[in-house]
Amino acid sequence: MNIKNKIRNVLNIRTERVQLPPGQKPKVGSSIVFEHLRIRLKVPLTQQQWDWFSAQGWRTVDMRTDRRSYTCVPDAVLIKLLNAEPERRMDLHARLLKVKIQTLEKALKLEASM
Repeated sequence: MNIKNKIRNVLNIRTERVQLPPGQKPKVGSSIVFEHLRIRLKVPLTQQQWDWFSAQGWRTVDMRTDRRSYTCVPDAVLIKLLNAEPERRMDLHARLLKVKIQTLEKALKLEASM
């Protein structure tokens, strides 16, 4: 962390980022993010699935210019979200947001418990 960031932290002068409006349905290979989580899309989303993700606050981000650090959501968790019934999908999504995945090992434990 550089000196400028330390000063901002000490003086508490950070500004909250405004959430971007939902964009077009992302293509395979792009990334979508929400808070501290990132999903790299390796399977195509339907328009209905993208509408659900964008309603939850997920947004497409150009990762080439984004310097923030994210925790990657494992592909198996994404597949479970996509294939789940709407009620179950909300439950899985809520559980995913509660868990702050630090390492791949913890992510794999999350997969096993779902």
